[in-house]
Amino acid sequence: MHLLRKGGFRRLAVVVAVAGVGVLAVGAHAASAGVLEICKDSSNGMAGRTFTFTIAPTSGSSFTRDVKAGFCSGPITVGTTVATVTESQTVPATDVANIVVRPSARATTGSGGCATCNINTAGRSTTVVTGAATSSETLIRFFNEPAGGTAGTLKVCKLTQTPAFLGHDYSFSVNGGPIVSSPANDAFDDPANWTCRILGTFQVGSNVTVQEQIPPGQEVQFIDTDPGSNLVDFNTDTGTAIVHVDSGTTLVLFDNEPTPPSGTGFIEVCKNFGNPDPDVTGPFQFTITDSLGVNYPATVNAGFCSPAIQINAGIATVTETQRPGFTLVDVRTDPSDRLLDANLINRTATVEVPTSSSQNDETQVFFTNAANRGQLKVCKALGTASADLVGQTFNFTASGSNGQTANFNITAAATTQCLIVGNFPIGSTVNVTENLDHSPMAPGEFINTTGEGPVTIASGVNTVTITNTAVGLLEVCKQRITYLAPTTTQPSFQFRIDGGAIFNVRAGTCSMPRRVSVGNHTVTEGASNDYDLVAINVSPSGRTVSTSTATRTAVVSVPFGGNETVVTFVNQPKVGSVKVCKHIPIESVDSLSGKSYTFNMNVQNPSAPGGFFAIPVTVTIDPGQQDGCSDFVLSNYPVIQPDGTNTIIGVSEAPGPYIVDDITLTGTRGYCSGTAPAPGPYPGAFCIPTGKDVANRNVNFFLGPGPQFPTFIQHAT
Repeated sequence: MHLLRKGGFRRLAVVVAVAGVGVLAVGAHAASAGVLEICKDSSNGMAGRTFTFTIAPTSGSSFTRDVKAGFCSGPITVGTTVATVTESQTVPATDVANIVVRPSARATTGSGGCATCNINTAGRSTTVVTGAATSSETLIRFFNEPAGGTAGTLKVCKLTQTPAFLGHDYSFSVNGGPIVSSPANDAFDDPANWTCRILGTFQVGSNVTVQEQIPPGQEVQFIDTDPGSNLVDFNTDTGTAIVHVDSGTTLVLFDNEPTPPSGTGFIEVCKNFGNPDPDVTGPFQFTITDSLGVNYPATVNAGFCSPAIQINAGIATVTETQRPGFTLVDVRTDPSDRLLDANLINRTATVEVPTSSSQNDETQVFFTNAANRGQLKVCKALGTASADLVGQTFNFTASGSNGQTANFNITAAATTQCLIVGNFPIGSTVNVTENLDHSPMAPGEFINTTGEGPVTIASGVNTVTITNTAVGLLEVCKQRITYLAPTTTQPSFQFRIDGGAIFNVRAGTCSMPRRVSVGNHTVTEGASNDYDLVAINVSPSGRTVSTSTATRTAVVSVPFGGNETVVTFVNQPKVGSVKVCKHIPIESVDSLSGKSYTFNMNVQNPSAPGGFFAIPVTVTIDPGQQDGCSDFVLSNYPVIQPDGTNTIIGVSEAPGPYIVDDITLTGTRGYCSGTAPAPGPYPGAFCIPTGKDVANRNVNFFLGPGPQFPTFIQHAT
């Protein structure tokens, strides 16, 4: 027990643990296991980073191991005599600079081959012969460096916004070394046009101090690097920058400007001087910020300038307040070399204001705006069945509320045709008019126009579509009803065209010609209580598509132009037929059935003496029956009189051995009641009270269309 030391115990635990995960094989088969070990070198700034490797035996599955730079993986059993080890790509990127295999002869799979034949640094991999045991393992060491190499180039670029400094040489030192010079470039120029000085090549990851020898009367306004993250520290007062060097090229940028002058000077702001865009009107607001950060507000109307404003001399910034509907398109100064920078998007200008006690040496800043505009597009479309208008040219006028006008033509085609007619200020109103005369005998008499009118211009494309529809004329006529007396007012009838609004046409007249689209149209007459439609005539007859008196419709074609289509509807009064019926109760069958009964029917007729003619009527009840009726003693008689009033029928029964209990009507237009004295059997000018007089066996009613009959209900006395 005393021979087992504490350290030996820990070693045994490690061996057992490692063997448990397959890193080291222990036992009889260890000599043929195939063992390798991967090491990651920490040079070239790799220390502390973890790298991933894939081990691919010649048989079996591949697996991965992570190795931290400066360490090794420990023995790895792969189970084959040959294996390929590949390092994964890293973030940030690195290059594999070298792969060393020990023993070196194992970096080959063939006997007698070269020692580095299977080392592929570009592919980040090597194929090796593995060791037979841990004691004879194959060791693989990977060396990495930053992508692009271990050395980086440092370059200085000298910039300025002051025209007088352009091209002048400026002096720099690196880490306190000898002075080198580089010319000043325009800070606003394309960087591709800059002339810069290479300061040297330095170890990647090192920090280099670059210092400018600042000329008198100047100051370093800013220091920057590209990439920006490489600027470790800077001091514009001393002109010093500490720059981190990466692989590739690092730029350090120095910008010099004049030392701000002391004292005051004068500035003046002008808005759209000379009025280059007449749609830019009204006041604009500006803020002038001088070299000491003091703000001065200014209001300037378009076409005018502010008075001279005294501010602290030096670099001043003029900012225009955004005004909806307008865009800043240009900034200039007078003198021109006092404009240092302008940003049209942010509406700012950086200008130089020299020290001066006289307004004659002021700096004038000119801001020029343009009204934002939207495009106006006018389209010409044709309505349904308007092929007659294809090829016709239409003239238009677009009149803007700003006074801008456009006159243009569009030729109609089978498809919609569009024309861009101009750009108008956003928010303005443009009235688009088609110059087509629609008056009688004019070119547009039979052309309907829709879509004209004003449009408020918005940003982008504003589209106005004007549609022309070819039309023809359709006239509806109602033939005079000759049955009516000449002094009788002809009735009016209701019509619809294509199911549209109802309009009236009086018999014996025609409607005004109605404008309809070219093509087929349906004319329908409304139903009438007193008249039946008996015929429909179309002129010209060749324009008849179909007619139906049953549905009171006519379908007709209408051509383009003034050659109208006329549809004439012919009506006659409706007619009715009358028979007389009698009903007796069951208890009166023995005494009243098997007999004939006499009635008298008086029919209103203005041509007959007294205004009526009489028809004798006989009703027979067969033996044992309760009911009996006459034939239709009045057939197809007009339901109205020539004066337009309802036709009145009077029926009276001769006295007999019975009592009339009631008189009912079927199919008629109801009882005709009035003030005629009872028991008068005739309707006369007035009907009997309540329309019936059962005591005297009389009834008066209005004739209705179709079959109808009064029924006398009575019992024996």
